[in-house]
Amino acid sequence: MPDDDPLATALERNDAAWAREHLERDVVAWLTTVSPTGRVQSSVISFLYDDGTLFFYSQPSTPKVRNLAHSSQVSFHLQSDPLGDHWLVIEGTAAIDTAIAPMDVHEHYGAKYAGPHEHWGLDFTRTALDFSLPIRIRPTRVRLG
Repeated sequence: MPDDDPLATALERNDAAWAREHLERDVVAWLTTVSPTGRVQSSVISFLYDDGTLFFYSQPSTPKVRNLAHSSQVSFHLQSDPLGDHWLVIEGTAAIDTAIAPMDVHEHYGAKYAGPHEHWGLDFTRTALDFSLPIRIRPTRVRLG
């Protein structure tokens, strides 16, 4: 695995089974961005793990998007297990990636999020119109335990 792929490298470790499973299964994670004034802001996001990177969709006019225009530096993490024995924290850079298909036609996103969208009472097509901005996170550092 290349040195410039820290997430894929970390996920190959013998003790990474928890992280691999949760990246695939969890429907929400936390994304932290930094505002122009230096204030950190954490947001719950839906996401997909995609070959060493992560991506999510956002509404275009959110504070997190404005923060990313100021600084591409982000932190992403999953909820740990109840006693904190397992965790995954990913630091990286985030940027709009228009090569990612819209959520309502993205096959893997649709497969993972059809059930959660129904639970949340969201129409997939309408949500895709609102959350039209695809953003990719490229990991630069991974902490896994």
